[in-house]
Amino acid sequence: MIPDERRLEFEAAIRRDIPRNALVEVKTMFPCAAEQADVAVSTSHTAIVDGVPLSRFRQSRAVGLMRHNIIDEAFEGILARNGAEFVKSVPVEYAPDEIALAPVHLTTGVFGHTMVGFASHRELTDTPVKNATRRALCYQNRGLSADLFHPPEMFSDRKRMAVIMVRRDPNVLGKLASLTLSVLDSRQETFIYQSDIDEFLAGYGVGAVPVVKRPVMLKPVKGSFKDTNGDASRDQSEK
Repeated sequence: MIPDERRLEFEAAIRRDIPRNALVEVKTMFPCAAEQADVAVSTSHTAIVDGVPLSRFRQSRAVGLMRHNIIDEAFEGILARNGAEFVKSVPVEYAPDEIALAPVHLTTGVFGHTMVGFASHRELTDTPVKNATRRALCYQNRGLSADLFHPPEMFSDRKRMAVIMVRRDPNVLGKLASLTLSVLDSRQETFIYQSDIDEFLAGYGVGAVPVVKRPVMLKPVKGSFKDTNGDASRDQSEK
């Protein structure tokens, strides 16, 4: 985690960029998606004659896959409705003075200087499963936390990747235990910032700061994220 002073800076910067309504929709629609996934799987065998009910283990796995896809669909709509641009690639430094664009295969939007995506975890301290896309996205957070080799003035909050972490209820398949707005370190090993979505929303206040769109050096994709990347590559990146 980071000092309180830096925490406040992160919160203010993210609130400047991400519209409050986008997170309100996330808070409302993600739990509905979890319930829908549970109902779809648990009742599927009753929709046809001689349908086969799943064991608890297989049902849990099927609900997890269904939940991810329904949340993904809902999240894409939330981003589109709130004026985000879909991110197709991000700059990654592979070697000193060698920067190349890495493709993004997870639904990710950008508001101002803040990119936002979602991922799931079992415990609050668990970081998302590592894959090439998330590594590339989290690399954008390389300047957010100081280390022993650079003076504090070298670190900036100009660009960041925030991720909405989804944790399901361990006892009820159709419910979520928590939703947090989080920022991962560039190595995707720890959270340098994490806030319950209710607490984060409360911080906008009554007179929320209006969104000011600023240019970012990313390649936007107009229209549907899925139309540009394909379901096959997205499914592969989640494995």
